[in-house]
Amino acid sequence: MSAPALHPDLAAAIEAAFPGRPVTDVTPLSGGFSGATLLAFAVDGAPYVAKRCAPDPSDPGRFARETACMRAASERGVAPRLRHADARAGVTIMDRIAGAPLRPARDPALLGRVAATLRRLHDGPPFPRGPSRMDFLRSLDAQCAALAGVGLPAELVRTAGELERASGPHAHAAPCHRDVNPNNVLVAADRVYLVDWTTAGAGDPFVDLAQLGVFAYPRPEQREALLEAYLGRPLGDDDRARARVARAIALAYYAAGFFVAAARRGGPPADEEPRPLAEVLAAFGAAPERTHPGTVAAALLREMRREAQDVSRGRP
Repeated sequence: MSAPALHPDLAAAIEAAFPGRPVTDVTPLSGGFSGATLLAFAVDGAPYVAKRCAPDPSDPGRFARETACMRAASERGVAPRLRHADARAGVTIMDRIAGAPLRPARDPALLGRVAATLRRLHDGPPFPRGPSRMDFLRSLDAQCAALAGVGLPAELVRTAGELERASGPHAHAAPCHRDVNPNNVLVAADRVYLVDWTTAGAGDPFVDLAQLGVFAYPRPEQREALLEAYLGRPLGDDDRARARVARAIALAYYAAGFFVAAARRGGPPADEEPRPLAEVLAAFGAAPERTHPGTVAAALLREMRREAQDVSRGRP
């Protein structure tokens, strides 16, 4: 094949999936915060993506769980078709979707399509259980401490634990993606797909919806419309209360991720006052490379605090 710079594991996986067939249009892609290696390529004119992740000693079952979830989701029509998986090398190959990442939009039809995709996922066959969200948070805490000499804010970890206990009855209620940020939602002409199943597993479907709401549907009326489209009925007080807990959880975990990203950059900006989340997310969406991740982390933490206070007061 005509790509001598390819990692040997990627080259071997592509050869195993398409033995003896010429590979063209080899193009590296961004792996985002996960650090995965992503490669686009074509075989006989058909586009594919190969993904390689380093093994995670803290979660040895991750690759098997991820591929099981991807297969089940692709059979449900909500994920690209999985073509090849090599557990030893940590490589998967899937169809490349001709679509664009979801961006905040006021189009009610698109909101309905996204809601229907999540409903189809959550109504599907069960996913295997993976590490709990608190396990994941502890991993991020350790990463932050290793990078910056100090872990995540104690308030964040404590509040996340309290929220997890509040959502306990729904913790493993459905097959979930568990990282539904807009870059993991591809809008194609025929349907909406979810990609990057690294953290997928059994989970609370309201948290999937809440994650999407953090970045893609930032206004309360948008999030309510998304949840109503998902449920297919008007919301009751119990729905709103559960959604508020889920939103606080989603804010906590995305704040943790941005704190780790800030630690990689040497820590948060010095003496910066937290800014309103809507303002920060608008700046981040317009120019992510010019928005310090510590600024985003602080805004998410501030919003998490506000939502958690409403949860503790029993506000629906």
